[in-house]
Amino acid sequence: MKLQDSTPGTDISADKLRRVRQQILEVLNANLEDARTQHPLDATGMLLYNRPNFNGAVSIELYRAVHLLALREVLGPKIAAAVLRVSGRAMADRLGISSAGDLVDLMSEMGLGRISAQDKSGDGMVFTVEECATCAGIPNIGEPVCHFEGGLIEGALRTRYSAHVSASEVQCWGLGDKLCMWEARPTNGSDDPETDTLDAVMEIARRAAVAMENGLAVRLKNRELREAYGQLRASERMKKDLTDMIVHDMRVPVNSFMGAVETLDDLMGERLTAREAKVMDMALSSGREVARLIDDLLDISRLEEQKSTIRRTLAPATDMIDRAVRQVMILAKHKDVSLEVKIAPNMPELRVDVRRMARVLVNLLSNAIDHTPAQGSIVLEARCVPSVKRALITVSDTGEGIPEEYHQRIFDKFMQVDGGKSRRRPSTGLGLAFCKLVVEAHGGSISVKSTPGAGSAFEISLPVD
Repeated sequence: MKLQDSTPGTDISADKLRRVRQQILEVLNANLEDARTQHPLDATGMLLYNRPNFNGAVSIELYRAVHLLALREVLGPKIAAAVLRVSGRAMADRLGISSAGDLVDLMSEMGLGRISAQDKSGDGMVFTVEECATCAGIPNIGEPVCHFEGGLIEGALRTRYSAHVSASEVQCWGLGDKLCMWEARPTNGSDDPETDTLDAVMEIARRAAVAMENGLAVRLKNRELREAYGQLRASERMKKDLTDMIVHDMRVPVNSFMGAVETLDDLMGERLTAREAKVMDMALSSGREVARLIDDLLDISRLEEQKSTIRRTLAPATDMIDRAVRQVMILAKHKDVSLEVKIAPNMPELRVDVRRMARVLVNLLSNAIDHTPAQGSIVLEARCVPSVKRALITVSDTGEGIPEEYHQRIFDKFMQVDGGKSRRRPSTGLGLAFCKLVVEAHGGSISVKSTPGAGSAFEISLPVD
């Protein structure tokens, strides 16, 4: 057989055709290896169909994998079909295929199947392929898959019709048939198969543009995030430096002040008038408040940096509860708020840092006293839930309550709930942050349930040995 090259006067020998076929198979082999590497699909399983092997003329598995796996999975069905069709037309042009007879000989030589061609009544041709190397044996996927062969037909018949040709695959194993059939006819300008090529190129260009735009947007967003992160780190460093300054530069003078006031109170004793004793109590109370604030700042800083050690020992729950209640009882009496403690009989010993957990309870009880009006009530309840091995400690009050939007945020540092018309003293916003860090360091959790005007209930959950 002699096939005309696209260059007039040049023949293509059978040896050259075999070399071309070998080059095609090498390209297909490389593409298959890429597909197997890049796609987590079971390529081998997809290719295990019972079908003729054409005496080894063409690697059926190789050919099918590139068509149905590599291109279809990477590009999608529509674009893959257009690319394969363009490849078929280019192959016909390259080999100088310009007649139906040449096309039948080429497809037979390449082992693409048993092909036959016949003229249709009117203008056009019908090509039929039995045992198609591309699709024979595959399941019905609802669409034809032999787009490369369609492109070969279109390219081969251009010279015959001196016009563009459209080859529509009307039967295919992919459509549930047992053979492949194309109806080829010349087209006019409004029905040009080259439009498929343009559409495919435009779609690829559109996807590339979208990918570039998305990549640019991602880079810009990453830069914004890096800048915001840098500003956040700078802000965190500034707050840490301020905390260190407050803790280290204020702790010594505050301790000196407290020592002087306590010594003066001991020396003066009963000689103080009622007014002077009241002033002395205010000075002691304010000094202790500042000292507690400094301790909270120091502990929060250490806990956040995981430099603080939680010294846990097995102790009765009453140890930390009694210590906390003693510290706040005088505040409750001054405000005319009742404080009740309920400890369940089955309350077990807890493995806790008693000093720090007592401070947690002091913070919760102090907040409850601040937010509860005169003649209100506060209840501290401790109980055990053996089924989940948890101990629950609840501090509830009849105060003003907390709006729902603050239920999570109140445990953040420096977070304060808008007090509205409340005349309570302002808070530093550190107490609950300290509570959360300490409780979580014990493997526990803290939460709040509250309704504005109906009080609040803070619940601590701790593990039980």
